[in-house]
Amino acid sequence: MNKLMKAAVLVREGEIELKEIPVPIPGQGEVLVRVRAATTCGTDLKLYTRGHPKFPPPLTLGHEFGGEIAQLGPGVEGFSQGARVTANVFGECGDCFYCRKGQGNLCERLVYNFGAFAEYNLIPASIVRKTLFPIPDQISDAEAAVLEPLVCVVHAFKKINPKAGETVAVIGAGGAISLLFIQMLVLAEVEDIIAIGHSDFRLQKAGQLGAKVSVNAKKQDPQQVIRDLSGGRGVDAAIECAGTREAWEKAVDITRPGGRVLWFGGLPGGTKIALDAGKVHYGGIDLYNSHGGTAADARRASELIFSGDIRTHPLITEELPLTEIEQAFQKMRAGEAVKVAIIP
Repeated sequence: MNKLMKAAVLVREGEIELKEIPVPIPGQGEVLVRVRAATTCGTDLKLYTRGHPKFPPPLTLGHEFGGEIAQLGPGVEGFSQGARVTANVFGECGDCFYCRKGQGNLCERLVYNFGAFAEYNLIPASIVRKTLFPIPDQISDAEAAVLEPLVCVVHAFKKINPKAGETVAVIGAGGAISLLFIQMLVLAEVEDIIAIGHSDFRLQKAGQLGAKVSVNAKKQDPQQVIRDLSGGRGVDAAIECAGTREAWEKAVDITRPGGRVLWFGGLPGGTKIALDAGKVHYGGIDLYNSHGGTAADARRASELIFSGDIRTHPLITEELPLTEIEQAFQKMRAGEAVKVAIIP
């Protein structure tokens, strides 16, 4: 094995350099994976465009991957060199206040696993113990790489709990998260799925995966469309995936009295939103939010992908080499791609 590897390093906001850095050596309980495919994510795009206080540069980007085990650290059991694996990005400790309450996504000692946009990725011991999964033969490395966003969707889906016969709107439709939500809605036998977005290319994907109605918010007023479809009441549930203040507010506007709103897309700290308190309170609208997922959610997500119940292949619109990572982000930003598989 070479002592150096190529890696896409975020050196400052808006600038990535392809560098040669040392190949990590796995310590106690850790696993070194040779990355065969790493998919782009909205979080990576946020880190690239505006940064994040938790993850300051320099930082090797990427956290969705599929690959093969190159080296096992001391004490690792149940895995062998050469085995194909994928993993969640979160590693909960299992012992803190939140973990004991089954809220591992809020773990006080949560470990993150970045570094997949490189030839090798070192997997922390806490992730190896709980959320490192063997990839079955029928699933490609790129398909398996989409595990982490589905973990977050599985976690959020339990909160809003859509039911057969309901009408559900997905805001920010056509992005990867929304397409996973749409497939989860189809599995839950929700037939009336309304996809709201800004990109015809992405909305077409939403339709292919189960959305009954697609609304391009640049061309139509989503609230009027939903009012016409629902007899003026609004949807039973709205799932916000856009991560904008306007989308958070719009989700409430389009929801009927007695309905439910899920805010999934994160907003920058300090962001304020304006809501009609009367509509929410006297209309009995339940408000939910969600971030991350637990080890149990990761196991469920892996089952859904590996069984084929959730298809991740349609989310991967193209493959690019590591040298073109910035081009991949620009395509995502322009709505020309959902996910790009980076092949180191």
